Amino acid sequence: MTETTDFEAKRDIAEIAVERYKQGRLTRRGFIAAMGALGILPALGSRATAQAKEIIVVNWGGTAKDVLQEVLCDTYTAETGIPVTVDGSGPSAGKIRAMVDSGAVVWDLCDSGAGSAIILEQQGVTQPIDYSIVDKNKVLEGTAYNNGVGNYVYSYVLATNPKMLGGNVPQTWEDVWNVKDFPGMRTFRKSVRGMLESATQARGVPLAEVYDALGTEDGIKASIAKFRELRENIIVWGSGSDSQNLFLQEEVAIGNIWSTRAHLLKDQMPEGSFDVSFKGGVIAPGIWVVPKDNPAGSDEVMKFIAHGQKPELQVEWLKKIGSGPINPEAAAMVPPELAPFNPSSPENLATQILYKDEWYAKNQVSAEELYVDALIN
Repeated sequence: MTETTDFEAKRDIAEIAVERYKQGRLTRRGFIAAMGALGILPALGSRATAQAKEIIVVNWGGTAKDVLQEVLCDTYTAETGIPVTVDGSGPSAGKIRAMVDSGAVVWDLCDSGAGSAIILEQQGVTQPIDYSIVDKNKVLEGTAYNNGVGNYVYSYVLATNPKMLGGNVPQTWEDVWNVKDFPGMRTFRKSVRGMLESATQARGVPLAEVYDALGTEDGIKASIAKFRELRENIIVWGSGSDSQNLFLQEEVAIGNIWSTRAHLLKDQMPEGSFDVSFKGGVIAPGIWVVPKDNPAGSDEVMKFIAHGQKPELQVEWLKKIGSGPINPEAAAMVPPELAPFNPSSPENLATQILYKDEWYAKNQVSAEELYVDALIN
């Protein structure tokens, strides 16, 4: 059988399985197992024994999967008796859309982002958030959407190794571009997201005016040109673990990294060799989205989202993995030693801006190309 005919055969079998699932002739467990065997959906492990009344929450795997299971899911099960299972296979917008379009939805709640939430709503594949159950007052301003609501926050922050810098630590993004007074290698993400804002501030643009300055083609090009100035001192990171390792191996002294990785580095590096500043940082919220026709039903999932808004649970999430509470009430419960590393503490919020997904939806493709060119050419 050729590769092409093998693919066509798999697609035909998948279509039959979808039809039987929609007709009620194939159980949820049987459908998931069939899709995993065909390679259409990821192999879901414990999902193969999924119960009809359980909630399936999908995130991006790794340690975050285990923390989500322990902090939010298991506590909900203890309170309600309803099993909640985390699938760490990654809720990409494409997968969510494919499930809904096929009429074979097996996920109930997805850990997404603001940009994806907006796009999925426009495509008509997600449900509105029921704000009679979910409390808008328990999320940061600007993170309650029609078809999505904030669940945690992380930030793009300025990380430094003071020992490598001889104690002369940059205080602003303008300092980061000053290689004379702050020599050494820097690290920036190989994707433009979260990076362009720091370069804009390095141009002297006030934090509150960053997205205004990026509102024109000339403004975008001016910020990207800043990376061309600095490229001889840049090592790019692709994954969060990349950025973490660059600091652990002392390959860089300065970087724009995720606050969740800074949370880990503070405990992994020798005393006095790691510091983080949220000044001029960019707050990026995680967003819950609910696929249309999710098996567990809308009401039960909304109750789970509301459960996750409890401040004490969000503080546990921060302690275990560094994800900042989305509920402002949680700030008072954060241990003092963790407050400096909490992206949503009042002190850190006051020095940051909220990530503007509308800007990225309009400009990311063109800005990405210019950004990569500035780094390598």
